[in-house]
Amino acid sequence: MSDHIKKMLRITEPSLKIIDISYETIKNRQIIVIKANFSPNQKSCPNCGCTARNQFGNPSIVKNGKKCVRVRLDQYNHLPTIMKLFKQRYRCKECSSHWTAQSSLVEKRCSIGYHVKFKIMDLLKEKCSLTLIAKLCHVSIPTVIRILKGLGAYIPNPKTSHLPTVLMVDEFRSHASLEDKMSFICADGETGKLVDILPTRKLNRLTHYFMENPSRMNVRYLVTDMNAAYDQLTKRVFPNAKVVIDRFHIIKHLNKSFQDFRIKEMKRIAMTKNKEA
Repeated sequence: MSDHIKKMLRITEPSLKIIDISYETIKNRQIIVIKANFSPNQKSCPNCGCTARNQFGNPSIVKNGKKCVRVRLDQYNHLPTIMKLFKQRYRCKECSSHWTAQSSLVEKRCSIGYHVKFKIMDLLKEKCSLTLIAKLCHVSIPTVIRILKGLGAYIPNPKTSHLPTVLMVDEFRSHASLEDKMSFICADGETGKLVDILPTRKLNRLTHYFMENPSRMNVRYLVTDMNAAYDQLTKRVFPNAKVVIDRFHIIKHLNKSFQDFRIKEMKRIAMTKNKEA
């Protein structure tokens, strides 16, 4: 039965044994409380490296009580879920060191399970507020902000990211803020790989961003639309690059010109018929 519950909760830790499931009311809200034991076999001491048994066959590592921690899990049936995890403590007879078993369910010295963190990361990709994400995951807003800041390590550093020979730039509407309603995106023109996304398209911010990159001299072509600001950006930041207008915006402007001309002619013909009538 314990293994079936673990599969339902997506827990893959083999040494974790569920012993009880109950309902409790905390802060006027019903939650699911799961009690579990975690007691893996220790093969060696993490401090001195001695094996579980010495040369005479006597145990060198002995159990030394348990430590109860509360781990926040992903909600189940729209109810918050908490696991009271009793982690085994050990003591080494050789070096007299103590340690607690570490589960792969949660990070060390943390009470938020990995499943909840992955859910928060997934919701951060959507257009929703941090308050709503915290409410859906049953965590605090500072927890969501802390996880969001932790993702900064995976964002390319403008000082270390290599700029391609053909750099495509454009803007898109991504948010509405006091600074700018449009964001800036740049990609490799040969491979199509994303280089970076900036929260604004203002010329002074773009100039400061690219000036910090030592590989800006490698850019030979800047593919863009007919925005005059990008022409100024090329002169300031990319002295070896030439501005190339991409075909999409050329066709777009031609279609718009034909459409404006068609509407203008239809209005003129309609006015002429009204005068003749």
